Amino acid sequence: MSEEKRELLNKINDDIKTAMKEKKELPLSVLRMMKSKILYVNARGDLSDPEIIKILTKYTKELKESMEEFKKVGRTIDADKVAAELIIAQSYLPKELSSEEIKKLVTETLNKLGLTSIKDMGRAMKEISALQPGIDGKLVSQFVRKVLK
Repeated sequence: MSEEKRELLNKINDDIKTAMKEKKELPLSVLRMMKSKILYVNARGDLSDPEIIKILTKYTKELKESMEEFKKVGRTIDADKVAAELIIAQSYLPKELSSEEIKKLVTETLNKLGLTSIKDMGRAMKEISALQPGIDGKLVSQFVRKVLK
């Protein structure tokens, strides 16, 4: 696999080295966890950036859920720590699309592919996920259902 398809993993590796040199514990911890999640899926680390983005998106969702749970039980210190971890992890992901941008992407994709039936839901989801790795699947699903009915 070419190096250009693994820019994200290379960036994470470089940032781990930098965080170690600068003795930044929180970023180092988050970066190591991100790398661990990537290598758990593929031990050789030869995943493409879109595949890595999917893994990191899942990780950020886990962090969000943890933060919400800590807030529910009144553990604000832990919630704040997870919030800081979340900010670091999200900085490696592409900018999240707004719901309007997602609607536009869904509409354009469905029109381009000529999909009109709810039976085409799987194909639509696969195509949209390929176009925009890490996109919020729940929102996409809602918009696709509205359009396809």
